[in-house]
Amino acid sequence: MKKDLIVYIAHIDDFECACYGYVLNHYKEYNKVKIITATTWPAKVKVWEENKKDFPKDLQNKLVDINLGYDARTLWKNLDDMKDDFYKLMDFSTRFDLLTHDIEDCHTDHTACFTIAKGMFKYCNRFLTIYSPSSAGLKPNFFVGMTNEQYAIKKKALDKYDIQKEQSYTKLGYYLQSEEHYNIGRAHVLENYVFDDYPYYEIYKILKWL
Repeated sequence: MKKDLIVYIAHIDDFECACYGYVLNHYKEYNKVKIITATTWPAKVKVWEENKKDFPKDLQNKLVDINLGYDARTLWKNLDDMKDDFYKLMDFSTRFDLLTHDIEDCHTDHTACFTIAKGMFKYCNRFLTIYSPSSAGLKPNFFVGMTNEQYAIKKKALDKYDIQKEQSYTKLGYYLQSEEHYNIGRAHVLENYVFDDYPYYEIYKILKWL
């Protein structure tokens, strides 16, 4: 059964940080891959446009890229408008899977996206939440392995972002652009399994899987 994939994220670089593995390994299951990003930020837009060019060609042909244009850190304030924008993009005549942020995330923009996406819970076949640098207590139960080639694409994409231009109150996020953080999923795999089949992993939490 063919269906669509909806990736609903708060910020432009959230895809590269958290969703690359699932999409690269599963996109052939879908008619369309819709990446809906709630906020925009000028320093990231050009990088995102460049990063999309590194997607496999058949993924590029399936891609629907939508930015809702809200300012970062305003999503709870704009929750009702953003919910309307998001729901109007849903095609209820087509089955779909949904990836979004986790409710336990510490970033308020991320939890706003989860709250809106949860309204689609009964309509989707799969509902997965993603790891982010602001995650706390994600408790992953789905581990997506990445080959060296796939990880190289992800790392190249993330390294292009200038973290010193981030919209951060603390300016303490510079540790994020590191090998240890990019492959933090592998630590969770080693915690749960004797054997691991890939050198790199991303982690997700399945809330629903049909």
